[in-house]
Amino acid sequence: MKQHSIDLLPDSIRARSQAGLRTGRYVAATVVSLIIVIAATTHVCLALDRARGEFEAARERANLVLAAEEQAKELRARIGEVEDSIQRYKRIAAPLDISAILATTINELPEGVTLDRIDMDAGVRRAVRSPRGKGTVDSEAAPPRVLSAELSGFAPDDRAIAEFVAQLEQTPPLREVSLDFSRTRDVRGLTAREFRLSLRIDLEAAYEVTGDLSSPPDLAVMEEPDHER
Repeated sequence: MKQHSIDLLPDSIRARSQAGLRTGRYVAATVVSLIIVIAATTHVCLALDRARGEFEAARERANLVLAAEEQAKELRARIGEVEDSIQRYKRIAAPLDISAILATTINELPEGVTLDRIDMDAGVRRAVRSPRGKGTVDSEAAPPRVLSAELSGFAPDDRAIAEFVAQLEQTPPLREVSLDFSRTRDVRGLTAREFRLSLRIDLEAAYEVTGDLSSPPDLAVMEEPDHER
């Protein structure tokens, strides 16, 4: 036969023991809850710090992008100013060196011919409509630029002058070469032919200089490409 267990503890002690057990459970539950809350709070704080760091990094990148765009805008404005300056320079500056023109002209001098004076003037050629001319002249279009030159000098005879004019007519970029006058002059007791001729150079075309201008003049030659600007 089995004997039932006999509980000899007083009711007050049993009640106090159960109360302590419940208190321990409450304390344990509270501690676990605090641990969970602390862990969650720590996780949230870490996530918040990480989000703030990512936000700061994103803001710095955005600032760099904005700064780069601002710099690119300034550079585009600078490039535009430089391009405008280049275009103004191209419209104003001569497309070839005057010294190259002089070297080319002197290069074609026949034997016995000397130049006494060279006058050059760069300007624009305005189209003049004659009464019989057809079509209209565009007044808003920029007139073409030309370089007009007058060469004065002395030659032993008219044949040398004609040879000089013919050589200049066949030398690019010289155009419209014409003899203005030729007359006999006494030069230091010798009879010579004084002459003056005119020519023009188109300043709207693109030119290339071949030869070395630092060498004697017979090495300096100007060439006009087939294409024009």
